[in-house]
Amino acid sequence: MEFKTLDLLRHGEPEGGNVFRGITDHPLTPLGWSQLLAATKSEDDEKKWDVIITSPLSRCYEFSKELAEKLDVPLVVSDDLQEFNFGVWENQDMATVFKNDFERIKGMWDDPMNFAAPEGEKILDFEARVLKAWFGCLNRPEKKQLIVCHGGVIRILLKEALGLPFNNINRLDIPFACRSRVRVNLQEPFQYMLQAHG
Repeated sequence: MEFKTLDLLRHGEPEGGNVFRGITDHPLTPLGWSQLLAATKSEDDEKKWDVIITSPLSRCYEFSKELAEKLDVPLVVSDDLQEFNFGVWENQDMATVFKNDFERIKGMWDDPMNFAAPEGEKILDFEARVLKAWFGCLNRPEKKQLIVCHGGVIRILLKEALGLPFNNINRLDIPFACRSRVRVNLQEPFQYMLQAHG
């Protein structure tokens, strides 16, 4: 039976503080860079990954580019792996948004399946583009893939792998530089095994 192993890696700490950072393009802090170095350095096998696939946003791309060069593996940029577009809340302080616009923002937790950010993205549209990227990864020839992306993206991917209902996706804790390993049986219908998370 044929398997692929996909490591989902959230970016490290970015600049800009505690804001809704969706598509806002903040670079990593020095701490964020160190977090990613720590998350990618401990592997048993000689060749860690056959390809690195990254969001184009700099908090993912810059580290991915350097790591791909270091490991001498291809780097693929996928626009569909960008974070959720928070619309009018982009780059706004989270506490301020919760204070001033609570009735709208609480839908992200109360009814995520039907949530849409004002002037931003609908969750179902976000899910569709993220899963398009995911199945693109599964169709690639490389058996061991590192996917460097965002917390919201990883929640959607783990929702797919674990069969979670939408209302539970925000229960998943995905801190900076969190790595989740999913093994996929490539005989359809796909079967997933979450081998590590943390």
